[in-house]
Amino acid sequence: MPRDLITHNRIARLAADLTPAAFACLATFDSDSEEITITSVSGTSTQLFSQVNNSARRSHSGWHPTITTGSNVNPMIQTLFHGKKSITAPVKDVMSGAISPTLMNSSFARFSECWCIGIPIIIDDSTYAALFFASPDRLTKSQEEVCKAFTEQCTKSMSNLLKERSLTEQIEKLTEQRRLVQINDPLCLTQRRDATTRTPRSFGDIRLSLDTQTGMRGERKLNLTRREFDLLDTFLQSPRTALSRIQIISRVWIERNGISSNVLSVTIKNLREKLEAEGEPRVIHSLRAYGYVLKA
Repeated sequence: MPRDLITHNRIARLAADLTPAAFACLATFDSDSEEITITSVSGTSTQLFSQVNNSARRSHSGWHPTITTGSNVNPMIQTLFHGKKSITAPVKDVMSGAISPTLMNSSFARFSECWCIGIPIIIDDSTYAALFFASPDRLTKSQEEVCKAFTEQCTKSMSNLLKERSLTEQIEKLTEQRRLVQINDPLCLTQRRDATTRTPRSFGDIRLSLDTQTGMRGERKLNLTRREFDLLDTFLQSPRTALSRIQIISRVWIERNGISSNVLSVTIKNLREKLEAEGEPRVIHSLRAYGYVLKA
């Protein structure tokens, strides 16, 4: 499953802000390597965290606050990630084996007696991660319920995030497949204008905005006619791809009949003049007896 540092940092902060916990952390689980990684801690910007981190660095060479350990490091962690059950115990018991005893008794001494509740985040019947809520005193039952309710919300949001990413990947693949179909369509019957995306198009220093119907080359504005704009847009949709004259005409003059090849030649000439007005290199190249291609 994908890991998102920004998302994880937000979860840790919200976990501390919206629950009775003094601080919280998120640990992700890689089922393939059987490793757990503490990816974010809500108090990383506090003076206390800086003091503990600096102390750990001085006493242990190579120390890094991102801790990675095995999922069987102790019975607590095993119950949480493999047993998929919540745990409640002192921090020192939860961290046993993940942090060396000397470090736990020195730099982390102020945390060792804090109480911690760990709740697994289960998505599609697999443990994806776990949230740890810590407090100087053991949380009451009602406070634990608040933490569990937050974890349920977190689980639902993470599940939706993963589904959204999966759908985005599918859309991108389908969009690329559609683009290839359109490129290989001799008469461009598949290239309906209302089917094109309205994202800004660019190639090198050339940019078009479909929303504002404006074009730029570098910092220079291109005063394009509607037909020149549509022509450049057609090239930007298929950079480095040879387009036949009939493909271009069918796309740019889609609503009209009887357009001659000479009209295309004149429009290409006018567009080139505007693109190369200040000595810029040519990007629209002729292909003898075929058509044109946009390339550097």
